[in-house]
Amino acid sequence: MGYIEKDLLDGEQIIYSGHLHWRIYVPGFFHLIMTFVLSVGADKLRMPVLYLLAAFFLLWSVFSLVNAAITKSSTELAVTNKRVIFKTGLFSRRTMELSHHRIESISENQPIMGRIFNYGTILVEGTGGGQEWLDNIADPLTFKKHAQAAAEDAVSSNGGK
Repeated sequence: MGYIEKDLLDGEQIIYSGHLHWRIYVPGFFHLIMTFVLSVGADKLRMPVLYLLAAFFLLWSVFSLVNAAITKSSTELAVTNKRVIFKTGLFSRRTMELSHHRIESISENQPIMGRIFNYGTILVEGTGGGQEWLDNIADPLTFKKHAQAAAEDAVSSNGGK
């Protein structure tokens, strides 16, 4: 059971669960490819210094991939019938929980590559000026749509309050 399931209020139900996009692994794989290219170059050019550079990129790629895996597994996103909840972190934790009636706006940002591969950033703005950026969200438009629909349902069930 994750943070969000443990943190649900009485009568609260998860409507939509989001997750991070696989693109967070791209830097690690890029470094891995650089390791391969440098190793082949060291063999062909007989330059031992390239092996040292390849070893550096190998360590960097392992660090990047492990970091991405930890980030992906320790991040939770959910829209419930009462709140939007975001939690990240394994050893230290950062959370954002915003009641639907406190949400002023939800917007998304998708660069060209985000449109192609379906990832982006969600900005949740609360009343009183609070802002929370949720980066590298998979399918951000669906997350936004569920959050907006839940907020509308919350407002209409409270009689427009």
